[in-house]
Amino acid sequence: MTSLVPRQADAAWYEAKGQAVIVDGDKETAKRAATQEALKQAMLFAGASVHSVHRLTNGLLENEEMTIRSTGEVESLELIDEIYSGNIVTVSVRADIFPKAKVCKAQDDEKHFSTTHFLVRNRQQLREGNISDFDEAFTQRLAHTMQNTTENLRITHVVPHTARFPSQFTEENVRSLSAQSNTQFVIIGAIDDLSIETEKASLFTPWRSDSRRRAFSMTVRVYDGINGGLLFTKTYNTAADWTFDRFESVDEFSSQFWRSRYGNALQASIEEAVQDIKEATACQPITGRVIHVAGNNISVSLGRDNGIEDNDELFLYQAKEVIDNRGRKYLQYSIYPGTFVVSSAYGNSSTLVSKQAGVVANVQENDFVVKK
Repeated sequence: MTSLVPRQADAAWYEAKGQAVIVDGDKETAKRAATQEALKQAMLFAGASVHSVHRLTNGLLENEEMTIRSTGEVESLELIDEIYSGNIVTVSVRADIFPKAKVCKAQDDEKHFSTTHFLVRNRQQLREGNISDFDEAFTQRLAHTMQNTTENLRITHVVPHTARFPSQFTEENVRSLSAQSNTQFVIIGAIDDLSIETEKASLFTPWRSDSRRRAFSMTVRVYDGINGGLLFTKTYNTAADWTFDRFESVDEFSSQFWRSRYGNALQASIEEAVQDIKEATACQPITGRVIHVAGNNISVSLGRDNGIEDNDELFLYQAKEVIDNRGRKYLQYSIYPGTFVVSSAYGNSSTLVSKQAGVVANVQENDFVVKK
């Protein structure tokens, strides 16, 4: 939960409040989470994009480690106050932000993704906690987070099993999944590490019980499923206390799991990945397919769900794979001449008409359409 109040309409200072739940009396972890949330919201509100790690010392943000992308810059940061009420901590921060907003026509367009259950590279690691359906639960959580933390990104199709894409066939499989699911973007993810380390109580701290920390590492790749290109790839690493009993069967779909310290750490990684995906696809033009041609009317797979409206002008083009003399594959694009206008826009499709006679006769099903 956050609230944002710019001090003046034309000021560079932004105030933000972040809240977090205190779990097992751990106020410092909750305070850190609330502070990070407040700063993140201030940056996004100001039009910047930030990935930051904060170290809190004696209630102050010090040794700020921050990577500001080209969309913004933080001049200074101040912790205003922290308020504890029951098991909730509220932190207020003030940031001096100079956003350099990245603007493109496609940034507000609705973008649809397909994916499979994330591949767990070492399924033996799932035995601890008996979380054999972790791949399904994690992918479900990713889809839920994307829908609830972005305005225009949606995972609309999840293949109900794990898919292994050999590297030499990845782009071919990505394009196939994109076509089958009627989505432009494809997310391919892998869970690289879920191992657990146990820290034994020492002779000097006999009153402490053994503590166990569980690692989490995932690699995410995002492709343009229509054009076949890799847009983004990144590996995310974290670790947190595994607070469940060693022989307990954990419900990986349950709120109890996702509210635990480990679940919170996973959620933070998911939210970071969603923001990265949003940035990677922000300026990618929305692309669809020709699904039917009848006379002068052309039906395409883009509609109001993708931000298409009546009288919009679209490009139509063909794409084919060509091979050079070294055996390397390329996509070659041929754009149809003329102007194509949306005569009727529906939920997930539209009807186009051409303003130039004779062009429609050459348009074929499975050709491509892109918003101007």
